[in-house]
This record gives sequence, structure tokens and C-alpha cells, in this order.
Amino acid sequence: MRKLFQFTFQHAEVIVSGTFLMITILVVILNVILRYLFQGGLFWVEEVATASFIWSVFIGAAAAYKYKMHIGIDLITKLFSERVREIIAMIISFLMIVINGYIMYLSVLMIQANKLKRTPVLDIPAVYVNFAITVGFGLITIHAIQFFIKEIQLFFTSPTNSRLKQNRQ
Repeated sequence: MRKLFQFTFQHAEVIVSGTFLMITILVVILNVILRYLFQGGLFWVEEVATASFIWSVFIGAAAAYKYKMHIGIDLITKLFSERVREIIAMIISFLMIVINGYIMYLSVLMIQANKLKRTPVLDIPAVYVNFAITVGFGLITIHAIQFFIKEIQLFFTSPTNSRLKQNRQ
């Protein structure tokens, strides 16, 4: 039971994103079948599919960042030494913290500005849909902080640094 809980917690973003993607796919397929068999679909499917897809995208982006699956351009960094690459990685992680933290802040402002807005079909608060942006960028910011801390630790404890200290003495 403990291993299941650990696995679930460790891969929560993937599980949540996958669940929302499954909901999107299932309600769209259901609506297509209903349209062909009964010449009429469910009126709420488009809104549910859109909201589920939005959650899937933002949580999935956080999961992809957590597992370092986003596309990167490393052509320029390969020209530098390993030490310089470590510094570049720290700078990139720091910029990710700042940029994603700022986007998260802006999403909170957007939610506050639109807190009275409701969805057109289901008439639920749009906050539930818009909050996906805050959660997604918040998770990316948290992962960027974790990467930044690990990169700082690696920088100061790497064997290259130990050799530099020995050469100076």
C-alpha cells in the first residue's frame, strides 16, 4: 500500500494529466457515437472536453518539465566545457523560476479579475478552468526550484571543483 501511495505521489502530474486526457477523449467519442446513432449529442460535452483538455495540457507541461522531456537546444552549450555547462544550467533554472513564477502570479491576477465569470453551458465558475494555469505553472516553478538547488549542490560538490581547489593549494 505504501509503495502504491509513493508511486502515485511521485507520478501525480502524469496521472492527473492522463486522467484529464482520458476524460477528454471519452466524452468526445461518446458524443460522436450519440450523434451518429441518435442524431443528437449531449450539449455539455464540448465544454467538459475543453476544460479537461486545458487541465491536461498545463499539468502535462509540468510533468514533461519534471522529467526533462521538453525540447532543448544544446548546440551552443556543447561548445563549452562541463563547468560552463553547469553554470548555464543554473542560469536557465533560475530564469525558469522567475519566468514561471511570474506567469503563475499573472494567472492569479487573471483569476481574480474574472472571478465572477461563469462557463456558458454548465454555468460553473470559470475559476475551475482557469486555475489549471496557476497549478501548471506553479508545479513548473516548484520543479525549477528543485533543479536549481540540485544544480547548485552539483556545482559545489562536483569532482571538477575538488580538483580546482587542490590545484590552488
